[in-house]
Amino acid sequence: MQEENAKFNQGEVRPHKLAHTPIKKLLIEMSVPMIISMFMQACYNIVDSIYVSRISEDALSALSLAYAVQFLMIALNVGTSVGVTALISRSLGEKNFNNANDYARHGIFISTIYTIIFMFFGIFLTPKYYNMITNDAEIIYEGISYLSIITIFSQPFFYVLTFEKMMQATGKTFQSMITQLTGAVLNIILDPILIFGMFGFPALGSKGAAIATVAGQFIALILAIILNRIYNTDIKIEIYKFKLSLEKIKNIYRIGLPSIIMQSLNSVVIFGLNRILIDYRSQVAIIGIFHKFISFVYMPLFGLNNGMIPIVSYNFGARNERRVVDTIKFACILATGIMFIGTLIFLIFPDKIFMLFAADDHMMREGVKAFRIVSLHFIFAGANIILATAMQSCKREIYGLITEAFRQLIILLPVSYFLSLKIGPSGVWFGYIISELLSLILTSSLFMKTYKEEIKPLNN
Repeated sequence: MQEENAKFNQGEVRPHKLAHTPIKKLLIEMSVPMIISMFMQACYNIVDSIYVSRISEDALSALSLAYAVQFLMIALNVGTSVGVTALISRSLGEKNFNNANDYARHGIFISTIYTIIFMFFGIFLTPKYYNMITNDAEIIYEGISYLSIITIFSQPFFYVLTFEKMMQATGKTFQSMITQLTGAVLNIILDPILIFGMFGFPALGSKGAAIATVAGQFIALILAIILNRIYNTDIKIEIYKFKLSLEKIKNIYRIGLPSIIMQSLNSVVIFGLNRILIDYRSQVAIIGIFHKFISFVYMPLFGLNNGMIPIVSYNFGARNERRVVDTIKFACILATGIMFIGTLIFLIFPDKIFMLFAADDHMMREGVKAFRIVSLHFIFAGANIILATAMQSCKREIYGLITEAFRQLIILLPVSYFLSLKIGPSGVWFGYIISELLSLILTSSLFMKTYKEEIKPLNN
C-alpha cells in the first residue's frame, strides 16, 4: 500500500489547482476548453443535418426522429460520466488516490455494457422504432440507414467520453478539448465526401453521415487513450486491477442517475413532441432543426457545467464551503450570459438558420415563428441547469431528478399537448417557456435547502 501511494505523490500536487487557484480564473480556465470542444460537437451535429437536408426533407425528418435514440445514448453516457467525474474529483480532494483509480475503471466497465445494449438495438430494433412512429417508407429507409450504423458502432461514442471525463476530473481540460476537436473536425471533413460521393467515394446519403460520425469518434477514442497515458498522471487505469464493486456502481449512479434520467427525459420528450407534431407539415423537421441548433447554445453551457463539476466536487470533498459557493455563483452568472446570447440569436437570425437547411417558404415561415417564441425559454435555462448540477455534486442528486421530471414530464409535455390542441403547433413552443420558468422556481428553492443542509455546514 505504501508503495502504491508513493506512486501518486506527484498526483497529490496536481489537484491543488482545484483548491487554490482563484475561482474566476479557475472556472474560466477549466470551462473554456470544454466550451470550445462542445461548440465544435454542436457544429458537426448541425453539419450532418445541413448536408442531409440537401438530400430531401424526408431524409432530414429521418435524422430528426433518430435524435430521440441518440439523446438516450447521450443521456446514459453523460450521466454516468458525471458520476465518475464527480467521484474521481471528490476522491482526489480527499487524497484517496486508489479510490479515484477504481472509479475510473468502473466507468470503463459501464461503458462496455452500454455498447453491448445499443449494438443489440441497432441490429434488431431499429426498424421497429421507425415503424412505431411513421408509415412513410422514405423516412423509414433513411432513418434505418443512419441509426443502425450509429448504434451498432457505438463503442467509440461511449468510451471516448469516459476517457475525456478522466482528464476533466483532474483538470486536464485542454487535452480533453483536443480529443473532442479532433473527432468533430474529422466528421465535418468526411460528411460531404461520404454523403454526396467525392474523391472517388460512392454517394452514401444518410448512411454516409453516420459513417463519418463513427469514424470521427474512433479517431477521438484513440487520441483520448494516448493523452490519458501521457498527461493524466493523477489517474492510473490499470484494467488488470479491476474488481467489480456493486458499492462503487451504486455510488456512480447515485450521482449520475439523476443526470441519466434528466437527459433520458429529453429523449422521451423529443419522441412525445414528434408525435404531437407529426400531423403538421414540416413541424417534425422544424423541431429536429431546433434540437440540433440549440446545441449551439446549450453545448457551451454544458461546457461550463463540465468545468464546474470537478471544482465543486473537489472542494466539497475538501470541505471548503467558500469555494463551493463562489464557483456556483460565478457559473450562474456566466450561464445566464451564454443563454442571453442564445436568445438574441434565435430572435434576430431565425431566417438565416433555416436558409442553411434549404427550407421552403412554408417551413421558413413556420420555423421563424417557432424560433422567436421558443427563444425566450433560454433566459431561465442557464441558472436552472447550473443549480441542478451543483446539487448533484453536493450529495443532493435526487433534487436534480425532481426538477427535471417536473420540467419535462409534469409541465412541458402536458402543457405542449394542451396548447397544441388550442392554438396549433405554436403551443409546443410556448410550452418550453412555461416549463422552464416554473422549473427555475422549484430548482432555486431546492438549492437553498441544499445550501443550508449540505454546503453551509462544510466549515464546521
